[in-house]
Amino acid sequence: MSKPAIAVAMVALSLIAMRALAADPPATSATPAAPPPGPGLDLINQRCGFCHSTAQVFTQHKSADAWAATVQAMADRGAEVSPDEMKVIVDYLSKNYPAAPGAAPPAASH
Repeated sequence: MSKPAIAVAMVALSLIAMRALAADPPATSATPAAPPPGPGLDLINQRCGFCHSTAQVFTQHKSADAWAATVQAMADRGAEVSPDEMKVIVDYLSKNYPAAPGAAPPAASH
């Protein structure tokens, strides 16, 4: 395949991907509730929003151990959070976003 043909194919695929991403998501019957207030939420808003949206945090449900591992992984990647703040965040997330009963533990992420 010639270079111009490859370029045209790449542009076409990019446009298809962009259109798919821009498509309206399927309607859901329930709107997610706002995160409950508290010191854990304050810390999440202050410390976690630099690398990703805080909404990304609130879509997950994990066990206390899994939340602790996630928060530790974020600290290892450079999140500026003290050990005391980590505990507050883990306690908040464990209480408000626990793993679903009977849910299998999530696969390890890299």
